[in-house]
Amino acid sequence: MEKITANHFITDDKTDKVYMSSLIDKSTGDLDADVRSQLKNCIRHFARKSELLYNTKDVWARDYMPIQLTKDVYLSYTYKPDYLQDIPECITNWQLHKVRNQRQYTNDEHFDFKVVHIPLILDGGNVIKATVNNKPCIIMCDKVLQENNINYEDFQNWWKNWWEENFDGTEMELVLLPWEGSKDNPIGHADGMVRYISDGQILMTNYLDYDEKFKDNHGSRIQLELEKAGFTVNRLHFMDKFEYETDKMFRLLFNKTWCYINFLQIGNSILLPSLGYEELDREAIKQVKEAFSNTGQKIKVELINIDMTNIVEDMNEGQNSGGALNCLTWTVKS
Repeated sequence: MEKITANHFITDDKTDKVYMSSLIDKSTGDLDADVRSQLKNCIRHFARKSELLYNTKDVWARDYMPIQLTKDVYLSYTYKPDYLQDIPECITNWQLHKVRNQRQYTNDEHFDFKVVHIPLILDGGNVIKATVNNKPCIIMCDKVLQENNINYEDFQNWWKNWWEENFDGTEMELVLLPWEGSKDNPIGHADGMVRYISDGQILMTNYLDYDEKFKDNHGSRIQLELEKAGFTVNRLHFMDKFEYETDKMFRLLFNKTWCYINFLQIGNSILLPSLGYEELDREAIKQVKEAFSNTGQKIKVELINIDMTNIVEDMNEGQNSGGALNCLTWTVKS
């Protein structure tokens, strides 16, 4: 395949179309029918171009659909997450199960793009595409090392060689973010940790709030890895805006505040999850806007018109549930 450069690497700001699983208004954990329907309608209203994906096995389209690298080339991988080992019926193989959009479903056709398969067990939600120092970059949680039974140094060497050999000498930068572990973060997806702003600029969720509350340094470790790779880290922060001990609503929602990083972005428009607490939602909007506008971008940030608290939490151990807007969607440059 041709060399991938920063100029034609498809990051979120270059996308213009959103897909959702057709299960979004049929099966999303314990949410009732009205909430599921509102969720779908809100996303469709936000996106100028949207379609449904058929033949999927669960609602989290980001995790099993291929990753768009350039306008015509997509990266496929082995979707076999350890957190679904007891519910294999929730695992979608987009090629084997012939996942398609509505038009293709009618005409019995498949997606028409080039696919390169990377020999990794991986989740799409654990891939953040970025650029740094004018080079394409992929950011992942280092849980990927455990899932593929490989150590850090061997993985780094293999990664460098694989991209060079398969994409005409491409230098695909790699950043591996430290994982909290299965107890605190069984999913281990980078899209619950950071999001791309612009070349060398990244937005991190409010990890430092958790560091302050739980006397941890995990957020600091993540920030250090990003800075070592050349990124300037912008961060969400709420502990200095809300009083944990006296603000009951903030205290109840604190463990769900990570969800604001899991927004849906199409081009220069961002749809932010809502936790149903107006003051907290408003502060999240303000901080996301500031992070992007500080780099000179004209970005539109709006709040979804539905309380997503229930879908953000892990509602049912027997289902693959818990996530927000980036998890629920698959975005591409059409």
